[in-house]
This record gives sequence, structure tokens and C-alpha cells, in this order.
Amino acid sequence: MVIGAQAQPDFGFETWNNVPFGTVQDPQGWASLNALVSFGCAQSVYKETVSPFAGTASAKITTVKVIGAAIPNPYVVGTNLDTAGLLVVGVINISPPGIKYGYNYSWRSEILSFQSKYTPMAGDSAFVLVYLTKWNNNHRDTIATGKYATGASTSSYSLNSLSMNYNPAFIGVQPDSERIFISSSIFSHFGAKIGSTFYIDDLVWSGYNSVNDVYGAVNNVSIYPNPAHNDVTFKCSGDASFIEISDITGRLIYSYSMTNNKINIQTETFSPGIFIYSIQNQKKEVINRGRFEIIK
Repeated sequence: MVIGAQAQPDFGFETWNNVPFGTVQDPQGWASLNALVSFGCAQSVYKETVSPFAGTASAKITTVKVIGAAIPNPYVVGTNLDTAGLLVVGVINISPPGIKYGYNYSWRSEILSFQSKYTPMAGDSAFVLVYLTKWNNNHRDTIATGKYATGASTSSYSLNSLSMNYNPAFIGVQPDSERIFISSSIFSHFGAKIGSTFYIDDLVWSGYNSVNDVYGAVNNVSIYPNPAHNDVTFKCSGDASFIEISDITGRLIYSYSMTNNKINIQTETFSPGIFIYSIQNQKKEVINRGRFEIIK
């Protein structure tokens, strides 16, 4: 069930509180492996105040050896995560021990954007995984999912985003819970490396999806540079034929054809700010959405 008594998640990572039975802290409304520090596990989530993206703090997530509890691996049934760096929307439950995932959320958002940078160990990758769900009598339905993943090393913060893919079986259904998982290492297969470090800040929901036009999209989109100044390149892993650019209010301002799933757009005439891109296939079906930024 959704956690009604939990404090609202701090998407700016400004407010931190002590974990149960310890003096290390987690961001308000979030939970991590820091609860295992009292049982011999190394601290894995830190309040980064030396060079945060905005405000006084960002979240720094570092992959460590898991000690003190068995953390089930959702991708490999019957096995446990032995190396991980995780930060999730939820609260530490004392009895029975564990994490209650999720927080109240009722909106069919299109995009979750955030600022992040990554220092991976060789072969590792970080991700942000989101589920919007709704309780249905005796089970929880997944209304939409979204995922961002990267294995690239970046030394400065950049704006990234993920598009929510809505299940057509739940047309018009409003979710009641957001479940957000942030990891400094991959765990869908073996390869998590101790020491990989993912920094994240300033999570923002935007847009509204009234239809289910991007469900099942698995197409990754690379945007570089982001933020952009004179030009920006979009490269899609799927069958991308068109791209539409809208301002933050949703007003369409540009439309382009793509060649070989790629396009470079000159942005000298763009005003500085946040823009929404929508990539479509030859049938004009939306296969990915997201945000990018123009600076001057």
C-alpha cells in the first residue's frame, strides 16, 4: 500500500534525517542501504555539499558491498544483491524489517527530469527507474514505467530525463503512487562494481499524458551537448523519422525530419530555457519524449 504517514520525498535533496538506529542520514522521504551501516555495511548514500548542483546539497550514491541483510535481486529470482548503491522513494520499516516503497502521487506525468553526473568503474552503469502504480482491490497495477540508464563518465552535472510509458490497459486511470529507484550500478545482470558513484539533484515532474501513445517504447535517445548552446544532436536507437520541439508550456515551435535515426539542430535562434522533444516513427507514433536545455 502507499505510505500515507511518510514525509513527502525531497526532490531537491535539501532535507536529510538520521536513519533508524544510526547517525548517518538519508534524504527526507527516501531510503537506502544506509540503514545497514549499524550492521557492518559501508555507507552508500551521502549528503553532497561540496559541489551540489543547486541549493545546499545533492545526493551522492556509491556502490558498496552489501553486509547485514539479504537484498533480493528483482531480476534474478532466488538470488540476492551482494554489491549495490541504491536510493529509493520509501521509508525504512522497523517491524518487520525492510523498505516500504512508494509515495502518494496522482498525475499522469509525461517526463521526469533531473540533473546528474556519473563516475563509473569499468563496465558499470547507473540508472533511474520509475513506476506509477495504483492499488486495485488486492493487488497493485503498474500504470506506467520509465527508465534512464548511462554508462558514460561525466564530470559535471547535465540535464537528463526519462519518458513515462503508459499501459494501454489503463486508459485514463490516475495512479496513486510513485516508486522511484536510483542506482549507481546495474543489477539487471552481474556487473555492479564497488566504487561507482552517481550524483543526482533537482528531480522535476512535467507534462500530462492523457493517452497511451508511448507505451512499450524501448528506444533510448542520446542528446548532446545538453545543455546546448549553438546546436544539439539527437540520436535514437529505434526507428526515428521525425522530431517535434515544444516549449515548456507544450506549444509546438519546430518540426524536423530525421535521417538514419539522427538529427543535428542549430539552436542559435532558440531562446534560453527548457524545451520538450517528441520523437516519432514513420507512422507518426511517439516513441520517445524528453527534455533538453538551451543556454546562452
